[in-house]
Amino acid sequence: MANFWEGLGYSVLNEFIASFLHGRDGFAKSARYEVVIGLPKGASKVESLNNQAARRVSYHCETIDFPGRQLQSKSDLSTYGIEREIVYGQLFDDVSATFYVSSDHKEQKFFNDWQNIAARPEDFNIGYYYDYVSAVDIYQLDERGTRRLGIRLIEAFPKTIGPISMSYANANQIEKMAINFKYKYWEILPGDAAGGFIRRLANIAINHTERKLISKLPKVLTRL
Repeated sequence: MANFWEGLGYSVLNEFIASFLHGRDGFAKSARYEVVIGLPKGASKVESLNNQAARRVSYHCETIDFPGRQLQSKSDLSTYGIEREIVYGQLFDDVSATFYVSSDHKEQKFFNDWQNIAARPEDFNIGYYYDYVSAVDIYQLDERGTRRLGIRLIEAFPKTIGPISMSYANANQIEKMAINFKYKYWEILPGDAAGGFIRRLANIAINHTERKLISKLPKVLTRL
């Protein structure tokens, strides 16, 4: 019996290592990502803020961060003995991104018009909150371009539009623009391959012989 469990343990370990080296469940690559920018409600009143413009700007995202999260804690003074920390709140980090800039600066105009829904520079009027917030999705892709997991920024808006540097010394460099997104919180999106991932995890629970038999079946049968 000991040899059986030892053999099963080695089998699971080998399968785990092989999945990272050769399978689609390998390590995540920082260059494999996708950004989907949603339009705010107030975009319906702005001609330049349309679905085609949002897709184009999304494709031009050069860098972006998966957001962090911080739990706020404080000392619990209501107990005796060793002091402990208790959570009383949470903070969500802003998300920084950079975008390539087209020759007509469509990307700059897109975010500027979005900001104008929140605050118009000509009369200093402040817009309604739900008119200028939207969702921004960030997906991790695998080597096949499948969305494996995503993060959705809830009630996001471009808080900061960074300056665009110009220089004769950088004649062949593409202009870039930094955007800082503010949002309420983020949530995890399962991605297109979540079901397959869960099924692969479940395979670890079956016995060694059955798993080997399943692995020998033609792929077309496993898709039925």
